[in-house]
Amino acid sequence: MNVKKFNKSYGGRKKGIFLLTKMMSANMTQDSIAKQFGVTKERVRQWAAEFFGHDYDPRRYRKVRMKENMRNFALCNDLSDFNEAFRGTEYYKESLEELINEKVYVIKRS
Repeated sequence: MNVKKFNKSYGGRKKGIFLLTKMMSANMTQDSIAKQFGVTKERVRQWAAEFFGHDYDPRRYRKVRMKENMRNFALCNDLSDFNEAFRGTEYYKESLEELINEKVYVIKRS
């Protein structure tokens, strides 16, 4: 499918390939993109390969971005706030360990 046909089928210039690119750039899930366009996740994967030349798997990018944001939070807040905000979340232990190694937080161990 070419861009012109894609745009015609999926909402024009502002909602076609531009919206697909915007959603992929925001690392939205394949499921979210599929729902927006009324297609399957498999079709989203096919579009990624066809239009962008690669597989679309936003999980690795979301992890990096989440950990960067957790680090930025840590630089502006103390450990108790960090724990309150992130304890029990997906990247908490990994991020906290990195912050301790980088000496953003110093934990006295007995």
